[in-house]
Amino acid sequence: MTRSAATTVAATPDALAMFAHRAHTFILQARLAISLAWVAGYVNLVALVTCGTMVSHLTGHGTMLGRELVDLSWWPAALTAVLFAAFFGGAFLSGFAVELGRQRNWASLYVLPAAIELVLLAVFAVGVRLHDPSAVEHGAALWWMTVVATTAMGVQNATITRISSGVVRTTHLTGIVTDLGHESAQLAVVRWMFGRGATGARTSGSRDGRGPSYQRLVLLASILGAFVLGGVSAAIVYREAPQWSMLAPIALLAWIILADIRTPICEIEEARLEECGDGLAVMAGVADVAVFRVLARGGGREAHLPDLAAWVERLPEERRVVILDLGSTHAFGPLAASALHALMAAAARTGRRAIVAGIDGVELATINALSRSDLLNEHNSAPDLGGALRVAAESAAENMVRERARGTRAITGRSDAGARAD
Repeated sequence: MTRSAATTVAATPDALAMFAHRAHTFILQARLAISLAWVAGYVNLVALVTCGTMVSHLTGHGTMLGRELVDLSWWPAALTAVLFAAFFGGAFLSGFAVELGRQRNWASLYVLPAAIELVLLAVFAVGVRLHDPSAVEHGAALWWMTVVATTAMGVQNATITRISSGVVRTTHLTGIVTDLGHESAQLAVVRWMFGRGATGARTSGSRDGRGPSYQRLVLLASILGAFVLGGVSAAIVYREAPQWSMLAPIALLAWIILADIRTPICEIEEARLEECGDGLAVMAGVADVAVFRVLARGGGREAHLPDLAAWVERLPEERRVVILDLGSTHAFGPLAASALHALMAAAARTGRRAIVAGIDGVELATINALSRSDLLNEHNSAPDLGGALRVAAESAAENMVRERARGTRAITGRSDAGARAD
């Protein structure tokens, strides 16, 4: 990749925090959510057959707690109350781990909570390994196994909630089915009853990622199916090899962690340009241009682009022309095309001009081939930052000429109207 022109870059904490909680693109969120929903369905079934209770959600436990208190069943009530505390503790651990990673600028914010869940599931797997498949667990083993598994589900639910900004959850289905029904009705109204274009941008998803859109409905349905499939898989595996049944979800979670370590999410920093050759000189008088650099966490490794659509929509209104410099990273995996397509669409929705810098001819051709369109061209991309600045300056000059032409036509029109009146 072509390096950008010489710049002096100052990290802007506000710019980094602006989109950090939405760092994963929709596709990455969907992959992670579907995988973790399968894990939750699997673990829940194993806990049900070994311990006689579910661990991935608490609604039913709330009902049981009320009944146990009325029946004066103190030990079952105490266990249920402890499970509530365990789920809360798991969510707390996840939030603590994510914030710790953010403060220390770790390459991946979500590896630590995922690793915590992995350790907890491994401990639960030990209990499953020692469990007698012909009986339901009781006594001390029942307590520690259910507490460990519930804590793991609390960690998982809080982590995916943070990654998706509360858009999806993976350990329970009530909210998923509610969203699926509600958003199906929304989509039916805006697409089928009032026409495909009736709501403009809303038909392709709202700014907070909550739809309605076919894409989000497919995600919700996939999470539902993955959770059920996880239960089916666990039932089959437990019937054939009960004592080793927890290996599958642990292996999948370990693979997710390794993938996140190998290909982290990029950061975006606002650039302060002091000297940029001719590129900066031609920008004199253009005040609404902002330049940002995309940097791979932990060095120059291959990385995923963040959720550029959510990022650009959260920029201040005065940033009308946004230059995104990719010259310092290698974020050109198979998902780069979709991330850049989302950037261009979001910029158009918000009345901005997006220009991508640091892309050579081969990379441009690859992205356009993946997007099956002329997504990037000479009007919205350049091989280096100086070229991108010149594109922005040329665009500003063209806009100024158009504005002057419109003003001249308006004055001429008024003069002609006055002459006719005379």
